[in-house]
Amino acid sequence: MSAKKSNELIERYEQMLSGTGRCYFDSDEIDEIAEYYESKGQLKKALQATEFGLNMHPDDVDLRLKQARYLLYLDRVDEARKIMAELADYSPDATLIRAELQFLDGHVKRAHGLLLSLLDSDDLREDLCFEALDIYADYDCFDGLVEFVQKAEELLPDSRELLREMAAICEERSEYDRAIVIYNKLIDKDPYSVTDWFSLAKVEALLKHYDKAIEACDFALAVKEDDEAVLSFKGYCYYDSGQYDKAIEQFVEYASITKDKSVAYELIGECYVKMEDYNHALTYFHKALEADPANSNICYQLATCYYDLGKVREAIVYLQDTISLDERDDEAHSFLGEIFLQVGDYEKAYRHLSRSLVLNEDDKETLRLKGVACLQLGYYDEAIQAFEKVLQEDMYDLQTRFNLVIAYARNGNESEAEHQVAIIDRMSHAADLNELPVEDRQQWKNVQTAIQSLKNFLLGNIAPDENKEPLS
Repeated sequence: MSAKKSNELIERYEQMLSGTGRCYFDSDEIDEIAEYYESKGQLKKALQATEFGLNMHPDDVDLRLKQARYLLYLDRVDEARKIMAELADYSPDATLIRAELQFLDGHVKRAHGLLLSLLDSDDLREDLCFEALDIYADYDCFDGLVEFVQKAEELLPDSRELLREMAAICEERSEYDRAIVIYNKLIDKDPYSVTDWFSLAKVEALLKHYDKAIEACDFALAVKEDDEAVLSFKGYCYYDSGQYDKAIEQFVEYASITKDKSVAYELIGECYVKMEDYNHALTYFHKALEADPANSNICYQLATCYYDLGKVREAIVYLQDTISLDERDDEAHSFLGEIFLQVGDYEKAYRHLSRSLVLNEDDKETLRLKGVACLQLGYYDEAIQAFEKVLQEDMYDLQTRFNLVIAYARNGNESEAEHQVAIIDRMSHAADLNELPVEDRQQWKNVQTAIQSLKNFLLGNIAPDENKEPLS
């Protein structure tokens, strides 16, 4: 039925429900109305339409089956079971419902037997096989699914879509080796299927078999040389395997055919970043931004490149551009706050670090940096709160422990500062340093010298405004 007639049918039905019209609907029309609501995910309305239809056509078996199926979808299992017990119908649709009821009752073998019986039908349809696969997958009966597909494959005129569905289920279950076997079987059936070569490439890449993935991409490209998805994916395979020079070549080829030049240029830029060739990376990031001026991520990439080249002013500009395009980018706020902290603009550092934490309160490094900014600005209560929270996550963060001592001392709480020094002293003797990263381990091994400096700091009773720098 045309879309126009379908819309008219739904409109008539809804007018009848609202009481503005009275209409007769034949069983086929009710079936179409129910399927319309089902396609929209409105299962309660689909059930309502079916039950309305049964009031007019109480002996219609197809509507009764639809009613039972919708009741199952809505977890009204007992009502569905009652309907099926009353129906002397053993059509494929009825068999699917009965099989699902058996699964729900824990009778896996009976359910499997019912689904296999579908294959004995003289009118075996592909859509029934797909419904059977969905049921097997829903009740995690994978062995049954495999047997069903193997038998269906021999009976269906074309089983490729069914095999693809099974391969997708294997991927969802992370059974990648089995998926590879299926895709190779599909390729044997049709060596010119770009879809199957590409699917095989993606699964091989998931297993980090990048050479095999690239080979599968090559076969796909031999069939369709300008397939953008395959070209870009082949570049990703080179990238993920660390072959950045080949990835660049691939992405350059991709850039020559795609309309989305920005993505291609950004990918090339990221390859150059991996090679630490920041000048070439900047060239391509600028080209990417020219192609897509509203892309905040490219602005951020430019900022990181400029920062790595020691060009702090340019980094600040592009981080500000990033935030102007996406004010909720917590990483950009944190990075900008860190740079302002480094250049001594503590008010701006505090503002951006605080905003970053509003957007992502669990970022430990941002919280630590905010504590340092607070210490510089004399916001000692906030500094203490930040440092304490960082140490809840990482008790061996030595720099933060030192800064906490300074914060307590400058806040006039010398007893707590001395207590924190004692904690550091105790931890340096009791901690199992072998489990710490090498840099942290070395700091703790040299901690006694630092402890003496802290004690001298406390003994000197240094005022809050003296030049004792926190450790950032």
